[in-house]
Amino acid sequence: MSDALISVRDLQVRIGDRVIATVPELDVARGECVAIVGESGSGKTTTLLAILGLLEGAAVTGSITVAGVDVLAAGPAELRRIRGSTVALVLQSPQSALNPTMRLGTLMRRALARHGVKGDEARARAERALADVLLPPEVLRRYPHQVSGGQAQRFAIALALALGAEVLLADEPTSALDVTVQAEVVAVLRRLHEERGLAVLLVSHDLALVSSIADRVVVMKDGAVVESGPAAGVFARPREQYTKDLIAAVPRLPGHSAEVQA
Repeated sequence: MSDALISVRDLQVRIGDRVIATVPELDVARGECVAIVGESGSGKTTTLLAILGLLEGAAVTGSITVAGVDVLAAGPAELRRIRGSTVALVLQSPQSALNPTMRLGTLMRRALARHGVKGDEARARAERALADVLLPPEVLRRYPHQVSGGQAQRFAIALALALGAEVLLADEPTSALDVTVQAEVVAVLRRLHEERGLAVLLVSHDLALVSSIADRVVVMKDGAVVESGPAAGVFARPREQYTKDLIAAVPRLPGHSAEVQA
């Protein structure tokens, strides 16, 4: 795909003699949301970390490019440059990734400074990013333990936006949140994807979430891709029995159709 921000070909991840993930092909284009789904241990997060070059101790082969950068050939300095400014990671539990001794404003300023953004420009970027995720500026005066899980997750997304990330890698971004807060985070992601053209690579076992936001879906089982295609087609007409089983496991309200509910 010529306009792909992320392009993966023949990816294989090994630990010792064991192959833990194999992905023949995966592209994420500008403004596109691609979801990787599957049960725990299916290789979803391993694939995500391989794309970021964060799999220490594993043997990674194949081809991974992010905005034209060859991740497997890039040195530490080049990888640090693209992490944040081009591609950003949002974790399942962002509060555990935030330094508890620093206010959120300090975390934001330090992250921007590492990418050469300081002073008035840093303040302007921070304010715009917070507004984009519906957080008030005063949240920057708080410590991580003083914000809710949903606010912490939205702050993590705001940090990615302030850094200018073109693609967001989201690893189970709503699984640690209650249902109401999940809806808020999903709404923010959907709006950024649709209105700002932010590319998103989403890892999730929540098919209802995936069906509400993803353009394409990649289904993984036991470290391998078993099915992929446009989200609407995969959910309406799954080819593989494993995909059918995943869809059948989604809770449904009495009287509703068998389609995945968003």
